[in-house]
Amino acid sequence: MAMKRTQAPTTHDMGDKAQQDQLTDWDRMAPVGGEFGSPDYERLEELDHLAVKAKGSLLAARRWLDAPNQALDGLTPEEVAKTPEGFARVCQLMTSPAEAR
Repeated sequence: MAMKRTQAPTTHDMGDKAQQDQLTDWDRMAPVGGEFGSPDYERLEELDHLAVKAKGSLLAARRWLDAPNQALDGLTPEEVAKTPEGFARVCQLMTSPAEAR
């Protein structure tokens, strides 16, 4: 009698298309470099969450956070958000009208 081989679940086995796309985006992301529980980790987690809300997807959020931005003097939003004042500035920019971003 032949044994049936089972496969481990993949991101494509989970949920609807939108969930699959977000999980796939997550799998492609580079590590953020902050350790769990560190102030940087918590700040980056909050920043990612707000950016996904503003941009509509994890991939779009990461692209925006990692790209130099004229409104931030050519720095990336993630670089600027390293200080409390910069974090507030990036949050304000994310919620501003699209033409200001």
